[in-house]
Amino acid sequence: MGIDNRKSALLAIFVFILFLFFFFYPVTLVDEGDNNIRVFSTGLTQVIFYDDIQYTFKEENIFFYEEIPFEEFILLNVQNGFLLRQSGDSLVQRQSNDSSAMVYFKNKNTLYNLYNLDNFFYNEKWLEELVVESKDFLENISEIDEPMYIIYMDQSRSFQVLPSVYVVNSSKDLVHELSHYFFGYKVKASPTDTWHEILAETNSLLFLREVYPEEYLKELELKKSGFYDEPYGESVISFMEWLDFDKEKIFDIERYILNNFDRLDDKRFENLVENIN
Repeated sequence: MGIDNRKSALLAIFVFILFLFFFFYPVTLVDEGDNNIRVFSTGLTQVIFYDDIQYTFKEENIFFYEEIPFEEFILLNVQNGFLLRQSGDSLVQRQSNDSSAMVYFKNKNTLYNLYNLDNFFYNEKWLEELVVESKDFLENISEIDEPMYIIYMDQSRSFQVLPSVYVVNSSKDLVHELSHYFFGYKVKASPTDTWHEILAETNSLLFLREVYPEEYLKELELKKSGFYDEPYGESVISFMEWLDFDKEKIFDIERYILNNFDRLDDKRFENLVENIN
């Protein structure tokens, strides 16, 4: 009788520990419903997602099940879990680790029906010329051979969901965001580093100078006047001045970084730049 009680107690403890494990490190299934994302979980799932209805990022704790509505675009990062499953007809990028995100995109409420140029996909026809120009420009650094999804959305800011999804709200932002495929994804930076932002914004300026010279002059004045927060203002100008605003010198150091580093920090970047001249 005592042995049976001990076995029952051990079984109860085991089941309780198993419950706690799957509650705090849940198996999570994410799939697509009608105008929503459905999250099924064995416990507590912590998520960060972009709400394309209110145009804002949100954090939420999901207990067992929740539906998250979206109209055209949603990105979702599951921050905890033992096992993550992702599915859906409009899933264009899967979450591969804690620092990446899954992305669902529907174009005009139909399952994603994007324009296509080589490995670039985009949701507005007028983006085609910009995609061609940006792609050609960035090939000065290196080719991009992965699928790239360019999504235009009329909202307050542009951003990227590395490695494959780039959300832009203006034509001048595309080269900046795509530059993070090289500097931010191929060559990693820490959350406190700014070197990759300086390079991305430098590329954006060089692109404007080459393709839209009037816009370039406007951006140059805005950066010099302190209109932009750092590192998007004077830091970019200082970097370009150090290299004489010379496109080839800038591309040389960018290619060097891309070919010789998997990760870079601000101090090492400063040393590289100082040793150029």
